[in-house]
Parts: sequence; C-alpha cells; structure tokens
Amino acid sequence: MNHQQEETIYLLKSGDRSYYEKIYLHYKQDFKGYALKRGIPLHDVDQLYQDSFVQLYQNVATGKLTTLTSSLKTYLFGIGNYKMMEYYKSKGTYVNLDTDNDIKQENPMMFFEEQSLTENQNKLYTALNKIGTRCRNILELFYLQGLSIKEILATENYSSENTVKAQKSRCLKQLKELANKADG
Repeated sequence: MNHQQEETIYLLKSGDRSYYEKIYLHYKQDFKGYALKRGIPLHDVDQLYQDSFVQLYQNVATGKLTTLTSSLKTYLFGIGNYKMMEYYKSKGTYVNLDTDNDIKQENPMMFFEEQSLTENQNKLYTALNKIGTRCRNILELFYLQGLSIKEILATENYSSENTVKAQKSRCLKQLKELANKADG
C-alpha cells in the first residue's frame, strides 16, 4: 500500500464528513458515465451511486476495508459494478457488463462469485492466490470489478492500453498454468 492509499484509508476511518462529501462529489460524474455505459437508466444511476457510496462507508465502519490495493475510485466502482449486477438481477435480466468487446474469452474469474466452489473453481482460486499482487490486481479489476482496459490504464498508471492488454494476457496465462499444475 502506497502513501496515498494509507492516507486515504486514514481519512476514511476518521469519518471526516467533509472528506466523504468531497470524494462523493469528486467521483459522481465519472460513476454516472460508467453506469450509463453499462446500460443503467439515467433515473436509477443516482440511487446506485448512493448505494455504492453507503456500502463503501459501511465497509470502512465495519472494518471490512482496512487496506487499499487499488485506487479509491477503483474500489468504489467495483462496489458499483456489483450493485449494477444486483440491479439487473432484480429486473430479471442478464447483462454482460464487460464493455471491452475485443475480449472474447471465457471469464475465469466469474466462478469466485459463487458461494460453493467446485474442484476446478478451488484450483483457480488457489492459483489466483499464488500469482503476484500486480497480476492478481489486474485480473480482479478486469474480471471481478468489470473495469475496461482504458479504466485500468487510468487507475493503475500503465503506459498504454497495449501494455495493459499484454499484462492481462500474461497474467491470465500464468493463472491457467498454475491452475493446471494443481491437476498434476
């Protein structure tokens, strides 16, 4: 965790109302665009943002969030992505929130959302815990939090979209190799 992430956690834990107001307003427009890109109707976006922000606050208050491995924006948008999936589920529709259409492979991370894991899912989970932090982070951002390559580029300070794509590809290959070794 870098100094900025430590300071962010400190300010969140302090419960400073002005800090929460500042970050609420700071990320609201970006979240609106993020949600609209994923097909959320405009009249529901504000409620989803408020729900996501309340969840962030609750995660801090209950001790669920004690360290950040990504930016606060990434964490908040990850919560928002989950809220969007719940939104669509409540409407009885399935929507793929992945907007990066050039990726046409199976999502290996979706298995972790289930409560009971199969043998193969356990292998993937174990492999995920064995790969490096940077790899785990990029895979979680892309597959679990639903961030696009462009969003990962912006939040994780990569040099180009091609660098992000190459890193994600290498990490996915490494994850698959580690999971296959567990078969051995």
